[in-house]
Amino acid sequence: MIPIPRQYHRPGQPPVLLLALLCTVGAAGARAEVPIQRSFLRLPSSNGHGAVMLDVEQRKVTHFREHLFATEEPVIDAAGNDVFENGQPKVIHARDLLFDAFFGLRSGGTQRWLSTQEADRDASGYAAWAPEKTGGTGLGALVQRVGTLEATTFVFAPQGLPHASFVMALRVRNTGTSAVTGVSAFSLHNFHLGFGRPGVMADLDENGETVELSGNDFVEKGFAGVLVARPLGTVARKSAWLSTTTGSQNAYSVVNGGGGQDLQDFTAQPSAGTGWVTAYQFNLGDIPAGAERWVGVAFAHHGDPAAGATVRQWLTEYAGASGAQALVDAEVARWAAFQSDTVKVPAGMSADEESLLRHSAVVLHMAQVRSRDVYLREFLSRDGEPRRTRFKAPGGTPASLPGVVRHAGHGAVLASLPPGQWTYAWIRDGAYAVAAMATLGMQSDARDALSYYLNADSGRFQHWRELEPYSMPPYIITLTRYHGFGVEETDFNEAGPNIEFDGFGLFLWALRHYERTTGDTTLVDQTWPTVSTKVGDALVALINPVTGLIRPDSSIWETHWKGRQRSWTYTSLTAARGLCDAAELAQRVGDTERAQRYRQAGESLRRAMAEQLTDRNFALASNLEELRKGRGYWDAAVFDAFAFELFDPAGKIAQATFHGLDLRLSSPAGAGWQRNDDRYDHPDGADLSPWGGEYDSAEWVIVSLRGAMAKRMGGDVARADRVLKWVTDQSLKNYLAVAETYDELNGTYKYNTPMAGFGAGAYALALDHRAAGVSDPACGAYFDESTLTKPPDAGTGTLDAGTQQPDAGPQTPDAGTSSGSGADVGGGGCNATGPGAVALWVTMAFAGLAMALRRRGA
Repeated sequence: MIPIPRQYHRPGQPPVLLLALLCTVGAAGARAEVPIQRSFLRLPSSNGHGAVMLDVEQRKVTHFREHLFATEEPVIDAAGNDVFENGQPKVIHARDLLFDAFFGLRSGGTQRWLSTQEADRDASGYAAWAPEKTGGTGLGALVQRVGTLEATTFVFAPQGLPHASFVMALRVRNTGTSAVTGVSAFSLHNFHLGFGRPGVMADLDENGETVELSGNDFVEKGFAGVLVARPLGTVARKSAWLSTTTGSQNAYSVVNGGGGQDLQDFTAQPSAGTGWVTAYQFNLGDIPAGAERWVGVAFAHHGDPAAGATVRQWLTEYAGASGAQALVDAEVARWAAFQSDTVKVPAGMSADEESLLRHSAVVLHMAQVRSRDVYLREFLSRDGEPRRTRFKAPGGTPASLPGVVRHAGHGAVLASLPPGQWTYAWIRDGAYAVAAMATLGMQSDARDALSYYLNADSGRFQHWRELEPYSMPPYIITLTRYHGFGVEETDFNEAGPNIEFDGFGLFLWALRHYERTTGDTTLVDQTWPTVSTKVGDALVALINPVTGLIRPDSSIWETHWKGRQRSWTYTSLTAARGLCDAAELAQRVGDTERAQRYRQAGESLRRAMAEQLTDRNFALASNLEELRKGRGYWDAAVFDAFAFELFDPAGKIAQATFHGLDLRLSSPAGAGWQRNDDRYDHPDGADLSPWGGEYDSAEWVIVSLRGAMAKRMGGDVARADRVLKWVTDQSLKNYLAVAETYDELNGTYKYNTPMAGFGAGAYALALDHRAAGVSDPACGAYFDESTLTKPPDAGTGTLDAGTQQPDAGPQTPDAGTSSGSGADVGGGGCNATGPGAVALWVTMAFAGLAMALRRRGA
């Protein structure tokens, strides 16, 4: 029996309006969140080679990509140089090969496609890895009901088939008290294998496709390669038609017509056409009460249109003579072994927390690239645009296209799974993911990820003109992110590229975290010459001798260049933490000179932050430039200065920072924080707030979880627990997917989901931090704040955290009663109590929102 997720039930909640706008009057000024809502309805699955997605809302499979990642590599010219077009680098996008796929069902003389039937959204979700558990596998399950028949569609990318592939299985169970007679199941599969590379979330063309039958297998091929469909079960009919076909040859129309008509068998010779669709019919006969029947289809893809026999052999090796139920059982068993043999669960968790933690481990595993070799055609398009690559054949010889090349993408952890658009390998997201993998016992995954960063094609931007004033040293960690084949890249807009230095420190932190957590010292031993010269030394060289901070960059929120680069606190805090960790590694390997130099650099950076990046109340600002402006310098990314234990979470820097962030950035709808105040600050222009949109004002899960860690260490356990419960409840309601952001006004999922490092990884680290209770201050001790002073002319802002008037927008006003010592544990800015305070909060929230809408031209 396959365990289905138990229902994601939550007790009834008070009315939305009251919870969204009013503070709960009571102890510590605590405020309730809005009711949890299900707003994310897509279930991705990946085996590291491709990815597939089951859409609960549309009741069908809507996405199947040839690679897990969004882009392969840059377009290069004959000399091997990147090609730019209209100021943008040209890239080769991965392709979505599927328009849709779904099952149909005949019973009681009536038939229909299940895509037209309502889904049981509470019963749907990820299959459980064990009885009485929730999720913890990569199998999406869609539950629907037709009379007394319960139809459950399972969709997954099989871990045992190391190629772009997926299985779509259907279990039909009779939940009634009498037999259901004359049952048939149908499957429809509409792949697009034509020309074009419109982007991995856009439909590929369907021209020039050819379909043929090879035994019971449908073999469909086109410019984008070959796709083989293999039925799992006894097939009664095999149908194929062009999308323009009408009448009884169109299987979609036949089933959708509602009668008991069978599909027409496909007997035509292979011929090229536009829009081939294929289908199977399985006759299940009578199903007694309480009994069930299974059918399914397995699919696999190869980039070579002539590789049909190879793909058929893949499917034979994977499935053999197994039916749909056996393959589903085997996949659940694989994930069960992963959960029981690999995943380490921190102590003290609730059942819901354990469910989300275990599924977060699944997301981290599925977000890692596992392919090494790829078949490339000689052309990019039907127009004959040549395809060139910088990679060699698997044996190390120059690649000759068409042919197979070995890329450098193996081990990369992507920032998100589809449908999230961040299916790229950022070093920043990856660092949190690697640390979480090591913490969860996923040692081989973590090691592969760290090795990836040291083996990827990086250091490509050293001599860019943007970096000429910095005398940029040789480096190995990307300045932004990577293409899927392991090539460093950055994105551009009207302000130029993103150039980010926080990845250096984050990599060093993740590397030491891996060594401390797993006990594996061999990785550092083997790579120290590269780590020290191209990460540690490079980071030290980026310290600005004038400010003592890391030189201006784009940092975590990616502000691009051309005057938008800043001396970001987040970049300096990651550098300080990373250098302190690098000093420990250097000391262990016997590199005493670097150990001393890195430790001194880390401590000096930390002091420069305390002296130059804090306001008169000692609250950490977003960056030096906004702090000097005197307002609009609040940024929840600075929580990591305390989560990374640079400063004492109970000290004056922490408490002033917490108070300011609680006052300015607490989310009106939820327990966490918005990422910064850029949507509402600096009304005189965008010179210091280059974005200033909804991405800034959304509630960010990563900063909320890092903030929860910092708050817990600072003594505000209530706020930390609220954040963890909020994220846990949200994710359980939304099929165990940890989001990038929540809407700050209604709490619904926003932007990209599910996130790996910024979501699943950060959640795992927060739970482990709560359980472990172990302190690891940077460079062995917190910064000594006892002698820290602020002269009147310090030039670090003219407004203090306790007296600022609220910025425009849905920010909460200063009630004038908080001491800045953590007393406002509710975190919603409602520091006063009583009806008058509640009325003030509501009035100011609406007034601020109105001002924000006027500014945005609404």
